[in-house]
Amino acid sequence: MAVPFVSPAVAQSDASDVSPEMSEFLELPTDDILQDPAQESQPEQQEIIVNEQPNIEDIVVPQQPMQDVVSNDDPLALMNEMQNQAASSNPAPMPSNDALPNVDGTRLSVDDTGLDMSAIDGIRTPIVESDVEEISPDELAEEIRQEAFDAAITGIFPMRPDEIRELLRQYDTTTRAVQEPINGIPTPTINVTTISLDPGVKPIMLKTATGHITTLSMLDATGAPWPIQDISWAGDFEITEPEEGGHVIRITPMAVAAYGNMSIRLVELQTPVTIMLSTSKDEVQYRVDARIAEFGPQSAPQIIEGGTERVAGNTLIMSLLDGTPPQGAQKLHVSGVDTRTSAYKINNMTYVRTPLTLLSPGWQQSVSSADGMNVYALNDTPVLLLSDRGRFTRANVSARKDPLDE
Repeated sequence: MAVPFVSPAVAQSDASDVSPEMSEFLELPTDDILQDPAQESQPEQQEIIVNEQPNIEDIVVPQQPMQDVVSNDDPLALMNEMQNQAASSNPAPMPSNDALPNVDGTRLSVDDTGLDMSAIDGIRTPIVESDVEEISPDELAEEIRQEAFDAAITGIFPMRPDEIRELLRQYDTTTRAVQEPINGIPTPTINVTTISLDPGVKPIMLKTATGHITTLSMLDATGAPWPIQDISWAGDFEITEPEEGGHVIRITPMAVAAYGNMSIRLVELQTPVTIMLSTSKDEVQYRVDARIAEFGPQSAPQIIEGGTERVAGNTLIMSLLDGTPPQGAQKLHVSGVDTRTSAYKINNMTYVRTPLTLLSPGWQQSVSSADGMNVYALNDTPVLLLSDRGRFTRANVSARKDPLDE
């Protein structure tokens, strides 16, 4: 009978590691497997181990009724299989309740089941007497309706009121950041200017801004409206022409950096009026009263013949008409009329700014605006005779008193 092949690892192991069943399976006694190292040096045994290969057919597998033995040509693999079976027979460690804490406010607790139990086995739901309650069909239907209503409210209005308000605030901030001008809102102004028809004089410039309308009024030397015959323009501007016989033009720029010009023909005036148009970031002219130093077709007749100035370019009297007296002007005290009338002394001349009509004394220069304001330049005088819509009024003019001198 051939001697089975024994692995050196098995031959060198401890006798306690080889069970009697294993020795019977190898058809060798335990003492024969663990031979003395001195006996391994015998020539006959050395020749048997080296020269003769194991014959699988000669290995007899005993019947194992109490356990399943897997046939394997390698005895070492069989020993590993037996060790695995012994390890699997040990009981699994008990689950620890400290792995996952219980959830407060519920009757659901979770246990750490490890790898040997399913997830469902780790969930314990104890039954409480309060859970077992009988409810009527009406109560059940009401509970279902309430749950459906809550779900609908949550689905339609998922955000709370404070979150909605915060969202709207953020939206308003973003919209303002997009729509507001980068340089801020330009400063609006109202001006009165004189247009010169002399050759070589630079045309006036109108300052417009996107999102704003500039109104241009054409006036004559007396402040009366001067009707417009027709208008033509160039540039990215939207211009509203006046009605027939009108004197007001509305200008709106359509681009941030629009520029151009405008040509205006006035009734009974041979020379066309030219005006430059531009956009500004810092200043926008809301209203411009453009005064032509000529008498128009609708000029008011003078009550008293005077020396109304018909030459354009007097910045001093025009600044007083705008309500901004020049530096160095001395304000005089005016009594007998309301605060709409004021007087200034500049270079030994008295300038009276009033919406009333000056009757006496005679003036040297005069200018009017579209809103009815007048500025008269005259010599020093203590008394003014004015007409307030046909009612005679007397005003006294004196040097302004200093309260510290009293």
